[in-house]
Amino acid sequence: MKVAFQGRHGAYSESAALQLFGKDIETVPADTFEDLHKMVIDGSVDRGVIPIENSTAGSILENYDLLLKYRLPIVGELKLQIDHCLIALKGETLETLTKVVSHPQALEQCSIFFENNPQIEKKPFFDTAGSVERIAKKQLKGTGGIASAFAAQVYGLSVLKQPLANFPGANSTRFFAIQKNSPPIDEALHTKTSVAFILGNNKPGALYSCLGCFAKHDVDLIRIESRPKSGSPWEYVFYADLAGNPLLAHVKMALDELGAMAEFILLGSYAKGESRGVEF
Repeated sequence: MKVAFQGRHGAYSESAALQLFGKDIETVPADTFEDLHKMVIDGSVDRGVIPIENSTAGSILENYDLLLKYRLPIVGELKLQIDHCLIALKGETLETLTKVVSHPQALEQCSIFFENNPQIEKKPFFDTAGSVERIAKKQLKGTGGIASAFAAQVYGLSVLKQPLANFPGANSTRFFAIQKNSPPIDEALHTKTSVAFILGNNKPGALYSCLGCFAKHDVDLIRIESRPKSGSPWEYVFYADLAGNPLLAHVKMALDELGAMAEFILLGSYAKGESRGVEF
């Protein structure tokens, strides 16, 4: 099985793919999230794994938009603890480093380290694992990267400090697995469902009525997110995660009622994701 992820080998997304589908899969890097969706559509990979929400940085909004644009069904979920490490060439120490490169979010999430080490310059880079890849390929002395211990293992570098983040253990990312075709819904296995809906008439109380469908039928609404509707200024798409699946009578009644009031899209039904640490 080929599974695409965005970034470079050693990325947190690659670790999520390996945990979702097993270590025997072939992981395929994509430069952008849109490239990843296109790879799934054209069949060059079997599935893709995308981050959808981070516990500190919030939603990955681009991927919400791409879920609606390409309509690739969600077939799995995983919550991965993000454990940042300071990584450098073997033989380096904290005292020999003059700069650290990584994704801007990773640098910000490790801001206390830089406050305590003002002699070390922080430099933004496009990707966490990509920063480690660059250090390894160019043999950059005096330069560290921030990524996972998995990335250090992939590129044969040393972990100088772990954990590195301001609040160790408090940073997690939720990932979705996507594929080209919708699998059959398993009433026992699929305990979570994601939908999108667009209000037909933006009249007072319209959103309240839509959300009321879930309360009326005792459906647990876990999360809701709104995004601008592409090409329609000041109109919005609402994304919702709910407990259960459309085969359950109370969920079906809620979704049928929602469909009568709004344009409704089923994004996927899947097993509720486990919380795990980076293992690969």
